[in-house]
Amino acid sequence: MVQVDEVVISKGYCMSDSSDVLDFAQAAERRKHEKREEKVAGIRDQFDRAFNPSTKPTPVKDFLRKKKAKKKR
Repeated sequence: MVQVDEVVISKGYCMSDSSDVLDFAQAAERRKHEKREEKVAGIRDQFDRAFNPSTKPTPVKDFLRKKKAKKKR
């Protein structure tokens, strides 16, 4: 190690050479992107449930069908 003007320089190693170091702006952008992706996935699920009648729960219809079937016995 060489010490020059209160700065320690390790033999050829710099923190920016490491792949683990991220810029704060990049990290913030990546986090924003992940949050947006989560929101979009939630909205897609909501639309799928709303516009796809085969997967939409119908508790009232199910109850009335059951009641009608019971009366027919």
